[in-house]
Amino acid sequence: MEWKSLNECYRACLPLNLPPEAGLIYRSSNNMYPQFPGSAFTTTSGFDCDYSSHDVVVVGDGRSSQYVLVGALTAHRSLSYFTVRRRSGRMTSILVEQPDIKPGEKPEEIMVKTGSDWRVLLKEYASASAAAMGVKPIQPKENLVGYCTWYYYYADVSEGNFLENVNALAAHPELPYSHAVAQIDDGYQTFQGDWLDQHESWPTPLKTIAQQTTAKGLVPGIWLMPMLASTASRTFREHPDWFVKNDQGEPFAFAGWSPAPDNYWACLDATRPDVQAHLTYVFKTFWEWGFRYFKMDGLGYGLPQGRRFDPNATPVSAFRLALKTIREAVPEAHILGCCPPYMACLGYVDSARVSGDTAATWMGPHPGNDEVSQPYAGPDRDNCDHNPGSCCIKDAWHATIANWWMADRWFRADPDVLVARQDRARHSLGEARISVLSGIITGVAITSDNLGTIAPDRLKLLELAAKTRLKDATPRIWHPYRWAQVWEGTVDGKQAVALVNDSEVAQSFSLADEAGLPKGGVEILQGLGAVQGDVTVAPHDAMLIVE
Repeated sequence: MEWKSLNECYRACLPLNLPPEAGLIYRSSNNMYPQFPGSAFTTTSGFDCDYSSHDVVVVGDGRSSQYVLVGALTAHRSLSYFTVRRRSGRMTSILVEQPDIKPGEKPEEIMVKTGSDWRVLLKEYASASAAAMGVKPIQPKENLVGYCTWYYYYADVSEGNFLENVNALAAHPELPYSHAVAQIDDGYQTFQGDWLDQHESWPTPLKTIAQQTTAKGLVPGIWLMPMLASTASRTFREHPDWFVKNDQGEPFAFAGWSPAPDNYWACLDATRPDVQAHLTYVFKTFWEWGFRYFKMDGLGYGLPQGRRFDPNATPVSAFRLALKTIREAVPEAHILGCCPPYMACLGYVDSARVSGDTAATWMGPHPGNDEVSQPYAGPDRDNCDHNPGSCCIKDAWHATIANWWMADRWFRADPDVLVARQDRARHSLGEARISVLSGIITGVAITSDNLGTIAPDRLKLLELAAKTRLKDATPRIWHPYRWAQVWEGTVDGKQAVALVNDSEVAQSFSLADEAGLPKGGVEILQGLGAVQGDVTVAPHDAMLIVE
């Protein structure tokens, strides 16, 4: 092995002049999983430390209410990476690096903004960057409601499984789910990358299945990883020249999450006209078959360094060219970006996942956690174990609230599926309420629960999530080293607050002081009715109180 010199790129430094007590307030990451340990809102320790962040970072001091936000406004050719430097126990500077901007090239735009409320700064940043990236105003009148096969059947889903759930959805005309999205996930195709080739467990043409779904009053949806193909796929075997190449001129492959022989993936080179034609054909074909909702997964694997047909392209510009090609192929479709590099998706996706994968369990095993749950020993066992600590309700909730400021500013924020069911599950009713609350604060209520087998009290939770929105949900209180437990917003124009106890002991909250509801209100998540004064929330449970 030999050391390789790095190419020069755009770098700059912003000196800080904050009180000595100032610390790191917020940092972001271009993946769907929360950072361990602690929360996105964290203080700092040590004399000399560096703290990294993607897209945006906030530094400041809560005592004097002095905050500085530095964030990228654009990502046309490069993402922006920030490093906060702490020297001799004091925050001294913020460095920015844009690895795909060469010296002398115009850098991506950067916002530097100061203020007395870090939450307001993040909202203003989200709106400003959305405008700079051409995101159309997002003003949803209703929650986005739907069904996804993955978290009940995973890759073993069959045509019969899907149609059984379509019938169960249609059998509840009183629920929004009866006319919602019904989305097929991974498992219908032969290999990753061969999206139009059906697995033997799907004998009926997808076009016919989409027509049957539409006839039930539902909106057909489909999952795919449009920028990727496994090395076992027909697409890869027949067109090895379509893929991003390494320095030796060979397709660059990396390890994916699929089992062998689908486990090695390569990324399509979207700067090639024939690849653009391929993407257009795949999406237009699905559209012609009747699919209107597209869950595009694996997007984080879509920006590898390497050789492309267009030597002037960067990973980000090629990625955005692929998204542009897809958007133009299905301009009226709803596109969900999953596993996304957030800023590189802006303007081309309607929704984006803001959490990691979930599962029907409160917590998966994770080194260093103060509690360890044994994974559910059912069809999802392998899917939970492959990424310990990341397939659970608790982590999905934490990731969702870490990205709260993106919701309805960058895109519709998808918290992953809401898990309320009692079968194929090992979580409590209170933990189900926290899962459901993630849909209420984002306005995206997708589930994988089987509505044909779910218990009535669990079904009521999904119904509440489908019809209820805590608009402009904002952390009211966020203490260092703790995840925010008090969220304020409005429900149907009325002041409302969500109280979440993700700890191991019961917690009391003052509705007047901590929740900002001096006259109390009506609790609707647990169905407690009128409450006032102090309320106690059990461990792993939540309340939603409307004035």
